Amino acid sequence: MEHRIVKDDEGVSPVIAVILMVAITVVLAAVLYVWAASFLEQGESAPIATFFVEESSSGVYHVEVIKVSKQEDLAGFSYFLKDETGSTHVGGNGFGEIAMQIVGGQEHGIDTSYSDSCDDNCDSQLESRASNVSADDGTDYPVHFSDNDRDGKLSAGDQFMVYGLGNSANGPAEDNWKLDIQFDASGDIIGSARML
Repeated sequence: MEHRIVKDDEGVSPVIAVILMVAITVVLAAVLYVWAASFLEQGESAPIATFFVEESSSGVYHVEVIKVSKQEDLAGFSYFLKDETGSTHVGGNGFGEIAMQIVGGQEHGIDTSYSDSCDDNCDSQLESRASNVSADDGTDYPVHFSDNDRDGKLSAGDQFMVYGLGNSANGPAEDNWKLDIQFDASGDIIGSARML
């Protein structure tokens, strides 16, 4: 009988190498999937807005949009007027859509410049609402908006008017109230303006 001594000079067997490659590929695919899924869950990134607030002698807080990091249509934003405790003011139109639009058959929006920005294509219902908002002293519409550059987007130079009490204002706002602006696609508050 003959005995042979077999040396393992060949290194790793081809079967083990294939198994290792498959295992590494599976782990790498799982890591890439988790990484990509985290980006998808974030949804649409929200812009960031900066405001400047100044109260006029008439009792109106002028909230000027100083900067918006990303241009988005006005229809994509909502506003919330909050008192000093952080509760949303529910009397009148203390919250809602910024852009003039019809949602579920109802008129919404606080854009007083609506008629100026749509030429001859304006909806007569929304024109009427824009006139009503513009003529109001804060009693029914405590927040007004003006798309000053008429671009249909929230952008620098646009302005919110938040009505407190004064000789030409009859709104609810007071010092330490705030106006929150929400980007509807993500639900993020993109900026807050405190009444001072």
